[in-house]
Parts: sequence; C-alpha cells; structure tokens
Amino acid sequence: SHSLIMAGSILVFLAALLRVGICAEEGFRGHMVFSDRLISGAGARGLAQTMLHPIDVMRTRLQAKGLTVTLNPQMFVKGLAPQFFLAFPAGALQFAAYEWSKAQASAVKLNGAAAEVMSGAVGALAASVIRVPQEVLKQRVQADIYPNALVGFKEIVTTKGLPEFYKGYLATISRDVPWNALSFMFFAQSKGLFKAIAGEKPGDKENLVLGALSGMTAAVIMTPVDVVKTRLMTGGASGGIIGTARAIVQDEGAAILMKGVLPRIAFLAPLAALTLTFYEVIAKQLVSRRLQVPASSL
Repeated sequence: SHSLIMAGSILVFLAALLRVGICAEEGFRGHMVFSDRLISGAGARGLAQTMLHPIDVMRTRLQAKGLTVTLNPQMFVKGLAPQFFLAFPAGALQFAAYEWSKAQASAVKLNGAAAEVMSGAVGALAASVIRVPQEVLKQRVQADIYPNALVGFKEIVTTKGLPEFYKGYLATISRDVPWNALSFMFFAQSKGLFKAIAGEKPGDKENLVLGALSGMTAAVIMTPVDVVKTRLMTGGASGGIIGTARAIVQDEGAAILMKGVLPRIAFLAPLAALTLTFYEVIAKQLVSRRLQVPASSL
C-alpha cells in the first residue's frame, strides 16, 4: 500500500542519518552525539506521553463515534501498553531526526522560524514509522474495539495484515507533522522573545510555560485533523481525509470537528512542555557528564 511504501521510505531516510555527520551548533546541542539525541528523545517523549495517558484516553473516547466517557481507573489505563513501550523509540527517532535536520539547515544558513518548522516536520515524519502503529493499537483499545493491545496485535496480523497498522497514516502525519512543526517553531520563537525581554535565557520553569503555550496553540489549530484521524483509525468513517471531514460536516455539523479540543489541549500543552523541557534537561546532563562541566554552564 501507499502507506507502507511511505513508511519504508522514511526508514531508509533514518538509516541514512547514521551515516551523515552532524554539523556544529551553538550551546549544548553542538556537543551532542547521535546517542545523546536518541537517549534524550526517548526519555523525553516516553516519560511525557506516559504521564499524560489518562487525558489521551478521554480525548479518544470523546472523538470516537458512539462512545461514552466513564470516569474510573480501568478506563484511564486503556491502551497504556502500546503507549508506554512505543513512545520511547518514537521519541528517539523524532529528536534524532529533528537535530539532524537543524544541523543541515544551519549548514546552508537557514535559521529562525523556517528552520524550526522544517526540522519539526522532519522529526514528526521520522517518528511516524512507529507512531502510526502505536496510535492504531492504542486507540482501538481505548475505543473498546480490542480488550488489550496483545489481542489487537494478533487480530490485525491474522485477519487484516500488516498494512492495517498504517491505516490512517496520511491523516496522522497530516496532524502530527504540522503540530510538531508549529510547536517547535512557537517554542523556539518564544524562547527568543523571552531572552529579548528578560535579558537572559529561560530556565526549566520558564521552558515549561513556553512549551505549554506553544503546544496549546498548535493543538487548537490542528484539532479538526485529529478528529478525522480518530474516526479513520477507530472504524467510525471511511473515504479518506477529505471524504471523512465532509461526512462529519454534513451529518453531524462543523462543530464536531472541534470535538475533544479541551482534552486535546489538556494533553498536548503539557506534552509539549514536558517533552521539550525533559529533552533539554536530559541532553544537558549527558553532555555535561561527557565534557565534565556543570550542566548549568551549557
């Protein structure tokens, strides 16, 4: 299928990253090696995404067709296994590709918002190889289609085949790529604005706030695509992105395209804040240990 071909192409691209040198950058990033990017990205995304999983369950159940939200412990852990185990490799790929893209942009004198948008998009595309199967399994468990991820995995493999793991691929990257690109751009620009106003770089607490604002803004913008993606992945619609969006507007009203926006903000604002902050904290610790300098000096 086209989705598998696209995912395969991205895997080839990721393999190429291992053979390409990283250009020098300012600050601690200029001292990071490839393993630092993998470890920092894996830790940041894995920890942040797992911490916020209960909110993600609510968002999925609100957006999926015909489901109710029951506030009990059993509901909030639905789909936790694929969320936890696949978030770490997805984060590793995302940030390794993001940093590589930033280095390449710097090499051709491309900086500022344009570089952040491009690098954020490249990172999201890299992570999509793992993120899409993760979303398929996770959301189908969250939507009560499968009782758990293991049953879901076996059912998909035996009855529908591997291409089913990439159902909704275009809808997912249509949501994730712009959200990541916008979040990274807003975060970088807001840090620059903070430094211009305060006269110093933002610390960890300031980064949390700036990251949250960045993720929240991007989340609101991309909510309609997220609704369409959820319907496609949970079997509540067919006909592709445009066909599903048109059907939702005609049958349920345009307002449904913003359904789940509040839990989406409640999930993605702290997700961006925690992921971006954790990434810098972990990366600085790794670099400081290797260079034997205080992390505060980086």
